[in-house]
Amino acid sequence: CALPISLGIALTLHPTGQCLQTGRFDAAYARAHGAYVFNHSITHAELTKLTYAQAYAELGAPGVVTNYGRPPFGSYNTLAVRNAYAQRAMRIWTWSVDTRDWEGKTTAGVVSYVVNNSHAGDTVLMHMGWNGFNASALSQMKAGLANRGLAICRNKGATAVSPTVSC
Repeated sequence: CALPISLGIALTLHPTGQCLQTGRFDAAYARAHGAYVFNHSITHAELTKLTYAQAYAELGAPGVVTNYGRPPFGSYNTLAVRNAYAQRAMRIWTWSVDTRDWEGKTTAGVVSYVVNNSHAGDTVLMHMGWNGFNASALSQMKAGLANRGLAICRNKGATAVSPTVSC
């Protein structure tokens, strides 16, 4: 999947370890092209259904080893999961606007949802390979949000480990 990085949007990408192992995602390439790449577990297991030891293992290699992680399904409400992230020295990164693009929404539907439901400070969840994750759709979202007086955060360098963004 091509990265629409020329749009000046602060993309945070969260591939699974399995995605990395099978070669479907290249973290070094994404980082070299201005995206932040963070952990999303190895197998996309629902961490709250695992023991501490299992959750801890899910957050390690071959998954992305970094200081941020997005728990699969946004589930991290157990002490075991929170402790696993803490022991891995990772902060939890979640979203505030879920496009639910994986339900097969059209590009127009995803764009409309993002433009009409986003507010200052929101993080929008989209998935690579679905209808909202392409340069045209992201450009439309950026323009629609600008019409509402909202700017999209932009990368300011340091994409290797921790995010530094400018809004």
